Amino acid sequence: MFLNPFWFGRICNPPVPKRGFVIPMKNHLLIALLLITNWATAQQVEPVRYEVNRWHKTQGCHFQSFGENGGLLLYETEKTDKAKHRLWNFACVDSSLYETRSDLIPLPDKIKFFDAGSDARFAAFLFVNDGNKKASDSLDFLVVAIDRKEIAYRTFWDKWPEKSMPLSVEVVDGTMMMAINNKNGNGLLRFYDLSSNQYGAITPSSSGSFVLFQTAAFEKEHCFVVAAKEFEDKRFVSTSFLVYSPTGNLQGSYRYENIPNAALGRMVFRFDENRNLVVIGTLERETSRKVSLEGVTENFDKESVGVVWMKFGGTTPQTRVFLFKDMPEIEHALTASDRVRLREEKLKNQNKDNPTRGEIAFQFLEPRLTDFGDLTIFAVEAFMPYYHTETRMSYGYYGYYGSYPYTYTVFDGYDFFSEILLAFDRDGLLLWQQSVKFDNELTYDLTPHSSEGVCHDELVVASLYHNNLRYTAFGKDGQALMNLQNEKIAPIHGADYVEDEYFAQIKQWYWNRFLIFGSQIIQNSTQPKPLRTAFYLQKVQYD
Repeated sequence: MFLNPFWFGRICNPPVPKRGFVIPMKNHLLIALLLITNWATAQQVEPVRYEVNRWHKTQGCHFQSFGENGGLLLYETEKTDKAKHRLWNFACVDSSLYETRSDLIPLPDKIKFFDAGSDARFAAFLFVNDGNKKASDSLDFLVVAIDRKEIAYRTFWDKWPEKSMPLSVEVVDGTMMMAINNKNGNGLLRFYDLSSNQYGAITPSSSGSFVLFQTAAFEKEHCFVVAAKEFEDKRFVSTSFLVYSPTGNLQGSYRYENIPNAALGRMVFRFDENRNLVVIGTLERETSRKVSLEGVTENFDKESVGVVWMKFGGTTPQTRVFLFKDMPEIEHALTASDRVRLREEKLKNQNKDNPTRGEIAFQFLEPRLTDFGDLTIFAVEAFMPYYHTETRMSYGYYGYYGSYPYTYTVFDGYDFFSEILLAFDRDGLLLWQQSVKFDNELTYDLTPHSSEGVCHDELVVASLYHNNLRYTAFGKDGQALMNLQNEKIAPIHGADYVEDEYFAQIKQWYWNRFLIFGSQIIQNSTQPKPLRTAFYLQKVQYD
């Protein structure tokens, strides 16, 4: 099977514009080109997408997916009501990006969107105080809850303990769980019943200090999973995994002890067919030095040297550790400088009786899981910060005391140079490893640049950058089925030219559909407004 990407969606700047039409793909011609040149340029349909005017650089925008039922786009508007409250538009769209409902909800000024969660009926959106002095005495956070069945909105707000900050929001069975960390460690969980307006708070039991690190919601299993990093004398020693019911009852508690010089880093969760908790996480370098508990969840500086697979539920947890230096194909994911370093180490070890292979490490963003038949695909993006040094001359008072040079370091951005794919079977055996290089330019934002999805019997890996969609596909044996393809994202108007783009992301939406979104500065001299800045949604489908 060959992959033919095409775009469809629509622009919505109410009123609703006309629907686009699909141009049939000439599959026989495309297959012939693929057989001859091993690459193809896919034919595009009429571009239809959803656009929102972006009036401010820090304007809040977020899309919450409801799967095949569409989703909800909320964004901050320029308008205010008589009480000077900022109006946020909550726009519901269907799976074809048609707007089905739009509601303007007044919220306090200078609050920002933080996180969201949803289940089959409810969606909850968390906003936090962004330094608004007028509101600081009355609220720290505000939640807009939506009953998708009744199409009803309600808001509630409160204050949390002093010097606390939220970690995440999850929703299961009509219950919203909010995880909150204290500035100096420890934290609490708040459970809100979105139908009865009741809530309760739980402090996870743990010896010593701990930091709530990651959370996840599982609608099928009707539970929440919370990972807490535990510290003794400000040294990271273990990770606990807590499973809660929507009513806040503790259903399971598991523990992973750090191994020497390494600890569990970013992780993902799932449940197997027997409802055993499975955790796959990166294995990070760890030192014995003390750390500050503040900002642990946002620290992406540590390097990972491998991956840990764990299964809990029985009397003895199953654990498998896979180091990158032992993976035969991992060198394809390295930067050119790291490959040179490894070759030099190999040359030095050739004359040794017991040669050792050099350590291989990456800085990773948050990992993702994709079910691929009987396989579980663990995908994670590797990045590297770049700096350069500048030298300048400093002169004494009025230049009388001579001059002397001084140097300083300038941050150039993050280079997302590779995505690593690891395929595990049900027992945690690593069956194959692959990597994809998208050759992104430097960016200042630590945001996801790629996504994975399953189309029939193929694993599709795609990345969006500067209005270009790059993609490739793998079979269940881990073999690449095509070279990396590069397709221009079709504009709304033929004369549209994307001058700049930022916060561009791509996520799997449902089935073999992906959603691409971000902000663009677009030039078009044929339009009444030749320059526009827009937040956009656009749908991508693989067949």
